[in-house]
Amino acid sequence: MKGKGSYALFFLVTVMVQVFLLNNLTVSVLFAPMAYVACLIMMPLDSSPIKMLLTALAIGLLMDFTMGTEGLNVIATLPVAFFRRPILSFVAGFSDFDKEEGAPSEKRLGVYRYHRYIVTMVVFHSLLLFSVEHLSFDNFGLFLARFVCSTLASLVAVYFLLLLFTPKFSAK
Repeated sequence: MKGKGSYALFFLVTVMVQVFLLNNLTVSVLFAPMAYVACLIMMPLDSSPIKMLLTALAIGLLMDFTMGTEGLNVIATLPVAFFRRPILSFVAGFSDFDKEEGAPSEKRLGVYRYHRYIVTMVVFHSLLLFSVEHLSFDNFGLFLARFVCSTLASLVAVYFLLLLFTPKFSAK
């Protein structure tokens, strides 16, 4: 994205979509899309680990406050931010963090690697979120159904937000 203003706008729109739209969708107990993870996914590639963790903490606290989940989102977002660089390295084959500026994109990572990165981040976040939420595998079927349905819904929401902001991304 071009400039810090575009990231702030993306953050604001993502949070607003999550809080005012997605949190109020009551389709089923299995359906809980979490689009706010897009804020972590689209952080600049050269973002320091401290900046990533502070952003994750802010997003997690904001989501916990608005959802009334008392730390659940913080517990899920902090590991996602912490493991972002290893995920980018392993899944997308990206290693030039200090040399590359701007958000991840199809042109920077390649089409397949870019989408694999997004899916991995959303799946990792959903797995953490719903594992901590259930804290038990007594009803594994419900956990699995909720994980799958919510992860798919989250992917749709994240891709929708990325489509809205793709023209704002600066590509090399």
